[in-house]
Amino acid sequence: MALRSTAAQAAEGRFLDTRARAEDERRAVRDPALAFEAVRPDAAAGRYLRRFWQPVECAASLPPGKARPLSILGEEFTLFRGADGAPQVVQARCPHRGTRLSTGWVEGDTLRCFYHGWRFAADGRCVEQPAEDPRAAPRISIRSYPTREYAGLIFAFFGDGEPPVLPRLKVLEDAPYRDVTRFVRACSYFNQIENSVDEVHINFVHRVSRFATAGYAGAVPRVVARETAYGIERISERGEEARIGHLLMPNVLMTTVPDPDNGWTQHVAWRVPIDDDRHVSFMVDVIELEGAALARYRERRAAEDAAVAALPPAEEVASEIVRGRTDLDAVADRPDLLSIQDSVALLGQAGAPRERDSLGRSDLSVALLRRIWTRELRALAADEPLTPWQWPVDIRVTTVRRAASAVAEAEA
Repeated sequence: MALRSTAAQAAEGRFLDTRARAEDERRAVRDPALAFEAVRPDAAAGRYLRRFWQPVECAASLPPGKARPLSILGEEFTLFRGADGAPQVVQARCPHRGTRLSTGWVEGDTLRCFYHGWRFAADGRCVEQPAEDPRAAPRISIRSYPTREYAGLIFAFFGDGEPPVLPRLKVLEDAPYRDVTRFVRACSYFNQIENSVDEVHINFVHRVSRFATAGYAGAVPRVVARETAYGIERISERGEEARIGHLLMPNVLMTTVPDPDNGWTQHVAWRVPIDDDRHVSFMVDVIELEGAALARYRERRAAEDAAVAALPPAEEVASEIVRGRTDLDAVADRPDLLSIQDSVALLGQAGAPRERDSLGRSDLSVALLRRIWTRELRALAADEPLTPWQWPVDIRVTTVRRAASAVAEAEA
């Protein structure tokens, strides 16, 4: 009986290991306790996300003296900005008789309830109850959450205990101009993250787009993904050019997007769940223009925003396309075409069980993302140590040109 070569045995071993790992991953995504989309405080993914700072609003949209309701991570809160300019997140309802604090008034750096005038400081202390004994107020408080403003966004920490240091990104701090935007999409934040790390979808979902105009939707890329101290490094190689992007754990994309004025633009996006089925994306684009060039960029963006505001919302259009009532050709000239294209793909996934996915070689980033999240949620459930992710402050997306294959080097 002939003996198989060492190489053949090794290849078979790799195949069996890959098959066993794939089956383990399928079991994990079927386990309700490890559901990536479940974000309430009692769910593993919800507990995990609450261990990190999360953006909750674009800073420019909250003027001093205003309060508004906030839905995030499957819960309701109140966000307000005091007269000193500091933003603050507190609980949603007044402890008196449960009305929403967001309907009240901001007075100085305090928030007064609309119903009976109870007034609360930013740290949650009740400082006034107009119709009650003055001695009662110090016994009342509401929950207040650590809140910071950074890089054009308002962040809050919803976990227990002392919050970690808010991570910094030098690429955002050094930007001549930051274009800060947001959108809400009717899909899980995790589906959006998977879409974000999927380089190949650009060639098909965005084959008519600025990516195509920039020559980035032609040849299907070779891809590789590897775990790092901050999350995932993603390399996509098209010909002699390799783009190296990043997923900063747990839910932050770093990539580049083409812009007609700014060229390939550093793009940082947080995917934050509103609830299990919806999320909000907060995005910061680094605009490296100044003077007249920056003025032209801002004028063009303002015109695009005005045009989009006069059109049916992107989510409604995407929903109509998924239902077969219209198609992408009918909206090909919209400034928000990229967003509509992604929405069509992601809304079209609604109801598709993840364990039935047939992942291939091009899904390396998606498979690695699921594997990392499964590992971390299992560790959290078992009260075991979690990975201490560290974002390099100077990290950015790079594009390299070289004779040797960046993908081949990464795979070696």
